[in-house]
Amino acid sequence: MAGFNAANVVEPLDYDFRTKDNPNGIHGVIREPNDRQIADFMAGVKALVKNLKTDLPEAIASGGDDVDIAALFMAVDDLDPEIVVRFHEDMAGIFAKLCSGEPSKSDLLAVPIRIRVVFYGWLQQEVMSPEVAPGAGSNVTKLPARAG
Repeated sequence: MAGFNAANVVEPLDYDFRTKDNPNGIHGVIREPNDRQIADFMAGVKALVKNLKTDLPEAIASGGDDVDIAALFMAVDDLDPEIVVRFHEDMAGIFAKLCSGEPSKSDLLAVPIRIRVVFYGWLQQEVMSPEVAPGAGSNVTKLPARAG
């Protein structure tokens, strides 16, 4: 019987903000968030959306528990520039806490916005909706089909 191997279940949360224009950008591995960090992340995003509720389109403001980060950023971009700056600062803080401070809020704010938004979407997907791997052992055994 194959054993469970955590190394085969998920890949590390590697990030790399180095680009052609910024070869000295930061990179590293995010420590796997715990249940409290995930709950705080979801609460933080919901609170941020709630604070902007009167300024956001109804489809975004009433998104419930399933907030689409990319759609949220697109909606926020149409707001007053000062609100947008505060939003980006707050969102960087929320994601930095999810990442146990690596990357930090200031690290995230130093990353160009297009890269940062894609990073946020990737991290949210990886943490909130990981793909399930059957068995995750080196020899996955298929169960026989049940008769009749």
